[in-house]
Amino acid sequence: MPRLRKTDAQRRAERFDEHYRVGKARMKLQEPDIASALGIGEATLYRYKRAPEKFPIGKLVRLGCVLGWSDEEYMDIIRARK
Repeated sequence: MPRLRKTDAQRRAERFDEHYRVGKARMKLQEPDIASALGIGEATLYRYKRAPEKFPIGKLVRLGCVLGWSDEEYMDIIRARK
């Protein structure tokens, strides 16, 4: 059987998850803190985390500010190369 290749969306979701976890640990934040900083509920935050491609761009930028993402981290999520 041929090896299955990940889609761009799957790679972006993986990169998002990695940067989310690292940023959360670096800033020592919990889920309720992040949700309140974004102005959304915890359930909405969990939905966005499961499907990061549905994150509105404004909320994504705010999330990056809260988690202390650099420009390189943003671009790593957007490009999601192999």
